[in-house]
Amino acid sequence: MFTRDEFLSKMHVEELDDLLFRGEPLDLGLPRVFGGQVLGQALNAAVRTVDSERRPHSLHGYFLRPGDISRPIIYEVDPIRDGRSFATRRVVAKQKGQAIFNASISFHKFEDGLDHQMDLPAGIPAPQDVLPDPEHLEELAKTRPELTIDKLRSSSLVFDKSIIDIRTPKLLNILVPGEYEPEFGFWFKFHEEIGDDPIIHRTLLAFISDKALMSVGMMPHNVDRKTHRMIAASLDHAMWFHSEIRVNQWIYYHIDSPRSARARDFGRGSFYTETGELIASTAQEGLIRVVERD
Repeated sequence: MFTRDEFLSKMHVEELDDLLFRGEPLDLGLPRVFGGQVLGQALNAAVRTVDSERRPHSLHGYFLRPGDISRPIIYEVDPIRDGRSFATRRVVAKQKGQAIFNASISFHKFEDGLDHQMDLPAGIPAPQDVLPDPEHLEELAKTRPELTIDKLRSSSLVFDKSIIDIRTPKLLNILVPGEYEPEFGFWFKFHEEIGDDPIIHRTLLAFISDKALMSVGMMPHNVDRKTHRMIAASLDHAMWFHSEIRVNQWIYYHIDSPRSARARDFGRGSFYTETGELIASTAQEGLIRVVERD
């Protein structure tokens, strides 16, 4: 794993030249670079080429090739447009001279306007009423000893609490395959010491936005990577930033999968503050190809 300082330094990409950045991969125990890392680093690079009065409001990206965890990632930023209210950047992430990710990111100056939102779904327990995932796992294991920390790591990203505290109300649903509703969510809060830089807060929200978003599409089908041989990969990812982001305060990530068909799953997510404000939204299509039962 890595320390909090290592995590933050790698998510804040190194500027090599004008519009050119380099990001180091994070070892999350995965065979390839975690998609959320590429999302966050690409956004981090683009934000630093735009006037600070303009904040990112939408990101649309495509995952083109698996990322190699043994090599750095080069981010090339193209300043497509700088208008009066909006600015647009195109970011291409490359390894070995080949594009592994491509994104368009739009920025907007603050404006007042119409304001409404869909509320946080009813019945979500407060973060104080949910144990941190490792402690929650210990409670579940008292009656189900097969539920180990290794099983949790094989089903979900696990972080040290010095980096991020994750609390999942329906933790059992990602540990034991079943026929569940395609709806899921978790509370999370990054450590207070990440600081106040708004660039970092948006970068880390993009990072965590890829966690569990595609796996919700497997929940109604009694399958996972332990029961079946599968090919699963994120194809594209979109984000919309509605309000100010503070990821060192509790945020609930509510995810659902309205449709899965033709080996592709569509997932969407909503980020809510503890007070119920909808601050960002996501959508993603992923490849879920079930090869055979293991």
